[in-house]
Amino acid sequence: MHILRIIFTWIGHHRFWSVIFSVLILAGVWLVNIIQTRSAGVLSEPLQKGSIVESVYGIGTVTAHNSYQIRPGMISTVSALYVKEGDTVKKGDPLIKIDDSVFPAPFDGTVTFLPYKVGENVYPQSSALSLVDLRERYLVVSLEQQGALQVQTGQKVKISFDTIRDKNYDGTVESAYSNNSNFLARITVSDLPSRILPDMTGDVAIEITTHLNVLLVPVAALEQGKYVWRKRGHEIPQRIEVKTGIIDKSMVEIVSGELEAGDRVLIRKDLSK
Repeated sequence: MHILRIIFTWIGHHRFWSVIFSVLILAGVWLVNIIQTRSAGVLSEPLQKGSIVESVYGIGTVTAHNSYQIRPGMISTVSALYVKEGDTVKKGDPLIKIDDSVFPAPFDGTVTFLPYKVGENVYPQSSALSLVDLRERYLVVSLEQQGALQVQTGQKVKISFDTIRDKNYDGTVESAYSNNSNFLARITVSDLPSRILPDMTGDVAIEITTHLNVLLVPVAALEQGKYVWRKRGHEIPQRIEVKTGIIDKSMVEIVSGELEAGDRVLIRKDLSK
């Protein structure tokens, strides 16, 4: 109590300096707050120059080059079965006998559908058996119109599958076309493993443009599409306006702005003004 009485007595006799002292304290608190706010977040590694690829993305469906279905034109009866689902056959091997007709395999393949037993009836246009060549496959990719406008024959493609994330497969755009207002691209792939079966889906990135030796910044550091927070040495982070170019899933090309290789940027969700 005695100390407080002395402080208040001093303030009463030195009001001018008390005001100045209070202002300095408030200014210091404000400055510390600004520094802490601007320094919040994760600091990136020093920026470097590198290559970046602009891509059109889509989901591709694995499709077999050769498939064969047996569909009787009238009510028929299964007389004999020579295979079962999952069997691998050679061209010319007997597959199924319907009434008095035996249907041989038109190519090497795998039986993927055989729902009937001997003695059962097969109705018109119902599939009695399906044979698929699982070795020769390609992907059909569905695209949005904006992306389809940029896709051309011969472009390189990167393909990945959810359960095989450690491996990307190379492909090529064979053709781009439309079907009932759907915009599609056919992708050839030469090294798909046998476990990738028809009707499986994969993530497809069709490479449109590549820029070499450009300054790259993590996409997560970009604010409002045109700002980054730059930190050099021990200085307080500064908000820098930049012009961007190609953006991929993780990095963005910096075309112009007060940013250079070796600078670091802050990565955070909430940026102060």
